[in-house]
Amino acid sequence: MITIEEALGIILDRVEVLAPRRMELEESLGRVLGEDIFAREDIPPFANSAMDGFAVRAGDTSPASPASPGRLKVLEDLPAGAVTGTVVGAGEAIRIMTGAPLPEGADAVVMVENTREGEGVVEVLQPVRPGENVREAGESVRKGDAVLSAGTVLRPPEIGMLAALGCPRPLVIPPPAAAIVSTGDELLGISEELRPGKIRDCNRYSLAAAVTRCGGIPVPLAPAGDRDGELRERLREALASDLVITSGGISAGKYDLVREVLGELGGELLIRKVSMKPGKPLTFTVVGKTPVFSLPGNPVSVLVSFLQFVRPAILKMQGKKKLGLPEVEATLSEPCFEETGRTHLVRVRVEREGEGWQVRPTGPQGSGILKSLVLANGLMVVPPNAGPLPAGARVKIILLDDPAE
Repeated sequence: MITIEEALGIILDRVEVLAPRRMELEESLGRVLGEDIFAREDIPPFANSAMDGFAVRAGDTSPASPASPGRLKVLEDLPAGAVTGTVVGAGEAIRIMTGAPLPEGADAVVMVENTREGEGVVEVLQPVRPGENVREAGESVRKGDAVLSAGTVLRPPEIGMLAALGCPRPLVIPPPAAAIVSTGDELLGISEELRPGKIRDCNRYSLAAAVTRCGGIPVPLAPAGDRDGELRERLREALASDLVITSGGISAGKYDLVREVLGELGGELLIRKVSMKPGKPLTFTVVGKTPVFSLPGNPVSVLVSFLQFVRPAILKMQGKKKLGLPEVEATLSEPCFEETGRTHLVRVRVEREGEGWQVRPTGPQGSGILKSLVLANGLMVVPPNAGPLPAGARVKIILLDDPAE
């Protein structure tokens, strides 16, 4: 067996970032930009009003006050989206709306709140300086500026900037398609009635949700039974995707055939077992250039293994740099006697208390007890041979609810 850290190193060394392609801007949120973006024009492209008010010559408003207002002749209205050829002269003003181009002759805008309107005139109650309440051309971005660089993760502000720059289909690293194959003769569809010896296939759905949550596209395939030909057919189909995730069929039993079939399909087996609980019988194979993660069949082992190994791989394939979940140090609020000789990832509930964190296990830690993971928002990392942990011990916690997601 190898350690979690060794296994992750092997996986990330063999997983490649996908080639960028153009995607619709509306579909690019969270994607990594594959090119540098330069401005082809100024933003804003023209000087415009930052307020509803009156476009004026600043000199005409001094020294205006409520007691002694400046009186200006109103020439016309200028709404946003319109332009005018009228020039603002001395003693004149144009009523202007936010975003409308500043008319020639004007150099400032008086907010409507600082005026009193009369018939064809406006009284200015407060002076303005040249440039006040005006957004200058190129104030945000100048033509030719380097605005976004390759490797940038596109958040809502970057999406808005690309729209402002007229970039409807940016070059981005696409989401990887992850084929999901559950194995085992015991599996039923979730709508089927339970029968003796059968269980519903929950791994198919939890894995699809996990892939979606970290930005991939799940491709759930029909389950494969414990028969060589059926499993080979399903894996061949799965290998058309960017990566493959299987669950079950990798222990040492007579009907655990996943490793054998992948070998027959030309797979290079790189990881056979990992020194962790849950999730020890995990294998990692590369068939051609396609990474295949063969996870255990128990539902907790599946998800814990996914978080440790598949999630970082999917993030790397998208060009992401932050691959791990956030970690905190917490105080154990009750004793924990989990000792396995392997790194044990204990399902826990961690909560903020004052300036620190308190943590407690969520109950029995069997790898088939999915409810204990439902109750958890963290995994407590218990090193091999750590011995019993008393209440008050300081422990490392991997947080499962990443705010960035």
